[in-house]
Amino acid sequence: MKKRAILLFWFLCLLPFAAGAQDGRQRTVETVVADVLAQLPAGQTADYRTLMDELAATGTEGIRILAGMLVPAGQGSDAAVEYALSGVVHHVTEQESGEARDAVRQGLAQSIDTCPDPADRAFLISLLACCSTAEDAAVFAKYAEDGQLADAAVRGLIATPGSEPAILELMQQSDGPSARLAHAAAKRPSEGAEEILLAWLADYPTDDTTREAIYAALAACGGRTSLRVLGDAAAAADFDFAPGDATGAFLDLLNNLAERGDTKVVQRAARALAKESVRTNIRTAALKLLLRTSPEQRTELLLAALGDNDRAYRCAALTLAADYTDEALCAAIVGEWPKLTAEARTDVVNWLGDRHAASQTATVLAAIDASDPGLAAAAVRAAGRLGGQEALEALIGRLNGPLAEEAVAALASFNGQVDDGLVAALDADPVTQANALRLVARRRITRAADRVFALLDAPDAAVSEAAYRALASIAAPADVDRLSRLLDTADAAHAGQLSAALTHAVRTLAPEKQYETVYARMSASPRPERYYPTLAQTGTQQAIDCLVENFAGSRRAEAFDALLRVDAPQIAGVLYTIAAGNPDLADRALTRYTACVAALDATPVRKYQLYRQALELNPSPKIAVGILRKLEGIREFPALVLAGRYLDDEATAHAAAAAVKTIAAKSARPLGGDTVRALLEKSRDIYREWAKSDADAGYAVDELTLMLSKLPAEGFAAVATDLAQWSAVTADPARRATMKAAALKRAEAAAAKAMQQSWTTADGTIAYAGGEPSTIAAPGTYENFEFWIDCRTRGAAGIAVRSTNRIGLGGDAGSGALTGNRTHASTPAVDADNADGEWNTLHVKIVDDRVTVEVNGRTVTENVILENTCAPGEAAYASGAIELLGEGDAAEFRDFYLCELPATPVFELSPEERAEGYEVLFDGRSLHKWTGNTTNYVPQEGTIYVTASYGGKGNLYTVEEYGDFILRFEFRFLREGVNNGIGLRTPMGVDAAYHGMEIQILDHDAPIYKNLRVYQQHGSVYGIIPAKRIKFGELGTWNVEEIRAVGDRITVTVNGEVILDGDIREACQGHNVSEDGSKKNPYTVDHRNHPGLFNKKGHIGLLGHGAGIQFRNIRIKSLDAKTQNGK
Repeated sequence: MKKRAILLFWFLCLLPFAAGAQDGRQRTVETVVADVLAQLPAGQTADYRTLMDELAATGTEGIRILAGMLVPAGQGSDAAVEYALSGVVHHVTEQESGEARDAVRQGLAQSIDTCPDPADRAFLISLLACCSTAEDAAVFAKYAEDGQLADAAVRGLIATPGSEPAILELMQQSDGPSARLAHAAAKRPSEGAEEILLAWLADYPTDDTTREAIYAALAACGGRTSLRVLGDAAAAADFDFAPGDATGAFLDLLNNLAERGDTKVVQRAARALAKESVRTNIRTAALKLLLRTSPEQRTELLLAALGDNDRAYRCAALTLAADYTDEALCAAIVGEWPKLTAEARTDVVNWLGDRHAASQTATVLAAIDASDPGLAAAAVRAAGRLGGQEALEALIGRLNGPLAEEAVAALASFNGQVDDGLVAALDADPVTQANALRLVARRRITRAADRVFALLDAPDAAVSEAAYRALASIAAPADVDRLSRLLDTADAAHAGQLSAALTHAVRTLAPEKQYETVYARMSASPRPERYYPTLAQTGTQQAIDCLVENFAGSRRAEAFDALLRVDAPQIAGVLYTIAAGNPDLADRALTRYTACVAALDATPVRKYQLYRQALELNPSPKIAVGILRKLEGIREFPALVLAGRYLDDEATAHAAAAAVKTIAAKSARPLGGDTVRALLEKSRDIYREWAKSDADAGYAVDELTLMLSKLPAEGFAAVATDLAQWSAVTADPARRATMKAAALKRAEAAAAKAMQQSWTTADGTIAYAGGEPSTIAAPGTYENFEFWIDCRTRGAAGIAVRSTNRIGLGGDAGSGALTGNRTHASTPAVDADNADGEWNTLHVKIVDDRVTVEVNGRTVTENVILENTCAPGEAAYASGAIELLGEGDAAEFRDFYLCELPATPVFELSPEERAEGYEVLFDGRSLHKWTGNTTNYVPQEGTIYVTASYGGKGNLYTVEEYGDFILRFEFRFLREGVNNGIGLRTPMGVDAAYHGMEIQILDHDAPIYKNLRVYQQHGSVYGIIPAKRIKFGELGTWNVEEIRAVGDRITVTVNGEVILDGDIREACQGHNVSEDGSKKNPYTVDHRNHPGLFNKKGHIGLLGHGAGIQFRNIRIKSLDAKTQNGK
């Protein structure tokens, strides 16, 4: 008794520490689980595995916590929890980690018993089945007769190694036949099951499903008694595979008995089965059993089968013989040859060939001369499979007879070396020579080259033509010179074949070496154009340049044909240039051009640009329609607008309408607005007219009508290109504010003059001529917006947004960066610009202080903070003009489409707070007073939203440090179980809970936190002072919080209720770290050291553990000037 008391004492001492287990980052199990859920699904495999490792490390407790979060259908979504549970189960199983797997198993087993919902319990049972051991059989057995869980439980027993005793015990306890348990017994057979199964059949009525399951189980674990029962049932079904499948079970049991060595009973049953059934499949099964159990009679059994009239049975017997084939069996089968019909001989010959029975080659070759054509052809095919010199000679000898085609096919796939024989056959009669040349080509026998070249001059025309055709398959680099000589003098009929041979000859060389080799011969040739196809296949830039040069010369047609053959990315530009300058070749060039663009490894926007270039050449309607069809795959707004320009041409209207419909329906980004609506309506009109002759077009009308009914009113609208609606920009807002009236007037006049001299518009394009710098502003001012625009410059230009920061265009680094930024990214992530002089397509999105820019479909600036270049250190202007910057180099702009986005709610101090001296830390739009992880903390609709979309890490901190203060803010949870915190007086980049202070921000109502420690509740000074527990509203409800920090006193008020008011120094009796320097501190409620607890000053931080929370209306009142000695 005393010993048990001592053990209980130690258990109670350890309990607080064990129950509040923490990981290496001092997170509790609940926190780890919440963090993992917040980060699933992971974007990268490595991140997923890390999360699963963290989840597995939580052990049994973590699994129980996760399982406890499952809710019944209709009461919430289990998707995230099910994903996490399934992931960790498969992770530990895949990793073969015994300890981790055992912990997961135990957690699942414990959770199954406590889970209240049957569907969730079935899910947990199915997970346990994935990682179970024999210890878990009792868990499954407990629910094997539960109406709602039986299926899952029995599947678990089947999946569990060593579950046989549990299954047998359930069968013994069963009140009657159970299809489920019978199925389990079939998968996990055991001694003792047979007696129960036979009793179920004899003593109870059973339906087909149950009877089939019992039969299958008897097949797995039955003996001779079961054999009689199954045999009678199969005979009663006339050995057909009828409902209940007694026949299949009977055969399975015979095979199992044979496996166990009970051969005599199997032989008797198989012989009886072979006599009683006329079904080929049953007779075959019986023969298979006899062959398996009667080795001494195998030859006799097989020979008897060969004399059977049923060809399917004969062939099945030969197939079975494959498992026992040896020289003796082959000889015995061939010994029956005189007794066999021609059909049976054909089957035997095929079998000998399949078995590669080289010892029977003589028999096979003799059959080639059989009078039966089927047998003779089979013998030729078999000879090819047998191989060997005799077979080779026999087949070559048949190249000039009635079996020539069969011989060619057999030699093409001959089992062995044929080169010598085929080369020798090139000296035979003309028919043999011609067929041998076919084979030399098919088998690419390069050493026959000399003879092939010689046969080019053969007197027999068929031989000569065969030799020319063979060259393209056997020519090698060593043949280049003689091919060139032939090519230079060949007639037109053979020039193409020689050119193809030359192309083959050099194909193994490196592209540059190919070009060098071919170019040298071409330069010395009187017929250089014949080398163009070979030059084209090198795909080198030198070859392309050479062909382009010759295209401009006297051999235009041949060079053009060769250019159409080039398979290289850069050929698209060449073909475009040809199409642009040669109307007679435009259709052919653009057909190939379109195919090349479609195959390019390029962004959809880049392909759109290339298709647009082609359409701007005004090709024939046929070509335009082909390009529009390709345009359907470009799911971006500019492609929609481009397709819309071809709706009014009757020849292209159908293809354009199809493109508009498809692009709008499958756009990569939401579309709306009057521009899109007008195009959809026009497309619908086209389809309506089309439907009069094509009923299927009516479906498109319905689809477009539905799309129009759901189309948002807001969307992209064209920005005016009439410069009368634009204005000259005198200076940035900050500078204008400091200018005197007279100076401003002079500057405005100068700006207007520069605009008039430098900017023009024509055909929808706004152009800056270059020279004196000049900036013009589009009509209106904008806050949040996105736009598409095409830009072209050979130097540098820019686009200013909100009258301040510049998005650079052109230049060495490329377009798209906020070049005025000083703190945040000011260069593009990648240079995505097209070549100088080509149009670049930009998509720019600006919301609050974040800018994302795509250039030609590639993201070059993502989620980058927009700095105020006019007033550094201040927040970017909330709204302003969009300006085009002419900076000296000529530039052009076109297709400017703008979409205004909803304005951001702006927070302003109340008059009372303004009077009291509060400062706004976040006004809903800008994080310029914050630093740290501005990647994952982003302004969104007036809030700071915590997202995991951009791959950032860490916390968000105020730029300034604070000592004593009053902090006010609002927050809301968007998903269950969110875990965040407010760091107080903390340095950056450390764990604020220990190196500063952390006020918990936690959805402690979530089921995952049902075992939460009091010092972890929302509002607590983490690990130091527990807060009073409050009840939060539904997800999405805003909560108001105030944190007052004055010296050592911390006060937290939530929704008007004070939930914490305490002295941190008193709470730990002045011992924020342990007296003895150990890691365990008996003075803090979490028993941890908090070295930064008494910091006098530090940053305020938002301490995120994942997404799903928003903050807004953050303001602070510093009390530092009003406090003395920290009191």
